[in-house]
Amino acid sequence: MSPPWWVLVVDDDADVNALIVEMLRDEGFAAHGLTQARAAMALLDSASPPGFIIADMTMPDIDGADLVGRAARQGIQGMLITAADPRRLPSLQPAPIMRKPFEVDELIQVVSRHRPAPPTPSAASAPPGAIACTA
Repeated sequence: MSPPWWVLVVDDDADVNALIVEMLRDEGFAAHGLTQARAAMALLDSASPPGFIIADMTMPDIDGADLVGRAARQGIQGMLITAADPRRLPSLQPAPIMRKPFEVDELIQVVSRHRPAPPTPSAASAPPGAIACTA
């Protein structure tokens, strides 16, 4: 059984971080926030890594592009957020970039595209005597 899918938000601004986590949770996502990119790096190697990562582009020590790039090498998709004009950023970024401030719906759409579909029950997993319905 694979670990549960959840979203990791990494932004060194604690208020922004908490707001994004709250927005995601309000939409039914399991989400947790960190303000330290080094702690996020450690989570990528843990037994229960995130399924998706949202990282601020500019943070002390480790920038969001490095963090999301490392996550991608481990099969974890993600996106970058920044207050800078994305047109002025280098074009070779490891993930999509969303400019702050952004609309809640815009963020939810991006994250939703990456959430795995819930498993569907199959006849093989049904209890004896049960009838599988595929309607």
